[in-house]
This record gives sequence, structure tokens and C-alpha cells, in this order.
Amino acid sequence: MEGTCGNCSSDVGGDVDPITGIIFPVLMVLIAAVGITGNSLVLHIIFRHRDMRTVTNSFVASLALSDIAMLTMCVIPTATVAITETWKLGDFLCKAASYTSFVTVQATCLTLTAMTVDRYYLIVHAVKSRNTRTVMKAVVINVAIWIFSSLIHLATPVFTAVDSDSNCANTFPNPDVDAKIYGVYAFLGMYIIPLMLIMFCYAKILIQIWQKTSGGTESAQAHTRALKRKRKITRMVLIVVVLFAFCWAPLQIFIIWTNFNYAQVSEMRKDVFLFLRGSFQCMAYANSCVNPFVYAFTTTSFRKYFRKMFATCRGNVYKDRTSISISMTTKTERLAAEEDSSI
Repeated sequence: MEGTCGNCSSDVGGDVDPITGIIFPVLMVLIAAVGITGNSLVLHIIFRHRDMRTVTNSFVASLALSDIAMLTMCVIPTATVAITETWKLGDFLCKAASYTSFVTVQATCLTLTAMTVDRYYLIVHAVKSRNTRTVMKAVVINVAIWIFSSLIHLATPVFTAVDSDSNCANTFPNPDVDAKIYGVYAFLGMYIIPLMLIMFCYAKILIQIWQKTSGGTESAQAHTRALKRKRKITRMVLIVVVLFAFCWAPLQIFIIWTNFNYAQVSEMRKDVFLFLRGSFQCMAYANSCVNPFVYAFTTTSFRKYFRKMFATCRGNVYKDRTSISISMTTKTERLAAEEDSSI
């Protein structure tokens, strides 16, 4: 199975469309620049401010690290390959980039799943979670996820190398069978199974929220808060599940299709193949780019610190207005931050 980065060793014929050697590399570089910057800011806020070291933000930090690794070790080399049409970064980086792509995608899937299970546990078993849900446990879970993701894909660098055509490609002993087996394994473990578990947990969460907020004995104020919380949960469901599924589905399906239809791939025009692969790669990489917006800008606590950082960078133009706004909403933001961490 070809990884999510690098160039596939497909014997597709035809001339290369020069557009794919310009547009896709530019898009990938932009995605990498925005994604690395955004995720770095997220990590800076979490590690610098003690009040941001929550259970939820522990998972957010893990996602940010995964995205930075993906954008650095995978997206940038892929952009280079799109320009040169061959792998010119050496055998070591070929193995490292392929291995990093699998490990980071696996870690991202498992972290999203852990976040979903954490939210399910918090909402469905609210009383029990008060004493058992801690930042230290979240850190341990994140470390375990990274160790597991690193170990489960150790075969990737072993069976990846630069071939005689200067492609960073798989070197399985039995390419036809091994590529299909590894492809199905990666498709299930890095997409289908985590997505199904995420959907199941969020379905249970929504049912629980609906049952708690559909009764007629609540006060108007409590009912309003419950409705706001329900809308927030629903929005997070759409963002986490739909965005993850939408961004990664085309590339995952394309990789599986190429593994099981090598003859058709060989007969495909090269420009068509490169266009499809480049489009699907950009969609998948965009998921790492938008994560800071999804997991940071939608929460009050992150908005507060981003506002402070941007005010400092831009000087005193908005400094006074920002300071007044922050001082007037400190208590409200603290309560909102607590609610964010529970969602």
C-alpha cells in the first residue's frame, strides 16, 4: 500500500500535465504553512498557560503534534515530488516520510476516538467521571496512542525504499498479495473502525443530551443552557465526524482502489492519475490545516488567548479595546471554558 505521501510507483502512461506540477505544490505549501503555524500556536497556548492544561486540551495538543509531523515530514516532500516527478530526497527520508505518514494518521484517528470516548464518558457517566477523569490519565492515553501507532507500523520503513525509477515505493516480497493485505488493514484501522466508534459514541451522547433536555420540569434558564449545550455538542459532532470522514475518504478509497486494480491503474493516463491523487492528497492534508480552527477557534478559552496574542503582535491599535473586552468577560469566559472542556 502506498502511503499518504510520496509518489506512487505506478506504470501509468502519458505526458505529465504541467498544471499538476504547479497548482498542487503551491496548495500543499500553503496548507503546510498555515497548518504548522496554527498548530504551533495551539501548542504554545496550551503549554504556556496553566489554565489551558485540561483533559480535552491534552488531546488537542496530541492532535496538533500529529498535524505538525504530518505537514512537515509528508506534505513538504510530496510537494517536492509533484514538481520533480521523482523522489530526490534519498532513501532515508523516503522511509521516514512513509513511516511518519502512517504513524501520524494512526495517532490522529486514535486520538479523535479517545476524545470521543472521553466526551461520551463525561456526558453519559457524568457523576463517575468527576473523580476518574484527570489530565494525567489523558496524558498517559496520548503517550500510549503514540507508542501503539509507532509499533504497529514498524513494517512500513522496512518495506519502503527508492526503486530503480526513483520512486519512493513499497518493496513487499509478494507485492500483489502483500499490498492488498496491508491496504485493507490500514483502511480499516486508520479510517473505518475509528470512524464507526466515533459515530457510535456521538450517537449515544446525542441521545443522552436529548433525554436530559426534553423534559418539561426544567426552569426556563436551565432549559436555555441545556439547549445551548445541545447545539454545541451537535456542532462538534458534525465537525469531528463529517470533516474527518470527508477529508480522508477520497484518498483512502483511492489507495484501496489502486491496490486492487493495478492493471487499470497501469492503463490510466498519467495526467489523470496525478490529478486525482494530488486532489485527494490535498483534501487529506487540509484536515491537518483546519484542525486549529476546529479545535481552537470554536472555544472561548482559546479565542481569549488568540485575541491577546494578535493584539500584542499588532501593537497598541486594538490593545485597549481587547483589554477592556477581556476584563469584562473574564468570568463568562471561565465558565465557557469549563463547558468547552466537557465537550
